Amino acid sequence: MGLEERVKYAAMKARHKKLLLPWYKKWWGIVIMVLAGLLLIILTISSLYVISKAKEIIAGQNQGVTEQDYKIYAQNIKGDGTNFFIGTTTPQATIVEFGDFACPYSKESYLAIKQVLADYPDKIKIVWRDYLRNEDSIDLAVAARCAGAQGKFWEMHDKLFEDQENLTTADEARLNRLVALAVSLGMNDTEFATCLTNRDDLAKIQKDYEDGNTLAIIGTPTWFVNNYPISGALTLDKFKELLSGIIK
Repeated sequence: MGLEERVKYAAMKARHKKLLLPWYKKWWGIVIMVLAGLLLIILTISSLYVISKAKEIIAGQNQGVTEQDYKIYAQNIKGDGTNFFIGTTTPQATIVEFGDFACPYSKESYLAIKQVLADYPDKIKIVWRDYLRNEDSIDLAVAARCAGAQGKFWEMHDKLFEDQENLTTADEARLNRLVALAVSLGMNDTEFATCLTNRDDLAKIQKDYEDGNTLAIIGTPTWFVNNYPISGALTLDKFKELLSGIIK
């Protein structure tokens, strides 16, 4: 570039100095940067506020649930210790079922729970608790407990679900069918019939129901796996998924 051209270029550059400024030095660039800075400040303050409120909520929740509250909650799940159970007495996982022998959803899970027990015989404990949906279920719950008095609770448990369709109507014929089931399982029919008629375990069934209400159970079956609540029918795969993180 010659001298004359350099002089012209310098003059042009001086005339258009403002146009040749980088974008961040131009007025609109400065405005964008200021707005971006303000937005960053607002987002930072908002994030700090959200984190602070989350900490307050968590702290409030922790303060609201005391150790005594949890003991009461766990006791309502466990009951008084007289409920029938199957499995080991030193389990890694305890499954408490609030169920109803007349409930089709409870029936859907009973084979799965049997298989779970077969797969983990020395690692789980299964506890049955009655949560009756209506009065028609009372005779079935009593029948299971009367069978339990003769050491046959779980055998009757399975029979009641297997024959559920024939046992849904509460009448004298059903009582006869229940006695026939007891006989088929090798029980003393006279003792069983007397127990069934007297409804000796009605108070215990009522206690299960009251504990279920305290736990806010809304349907059957409801499960508590190591005190963690789950509602509805569960498949074998779902049981194994739940237990995989508990059982060594």
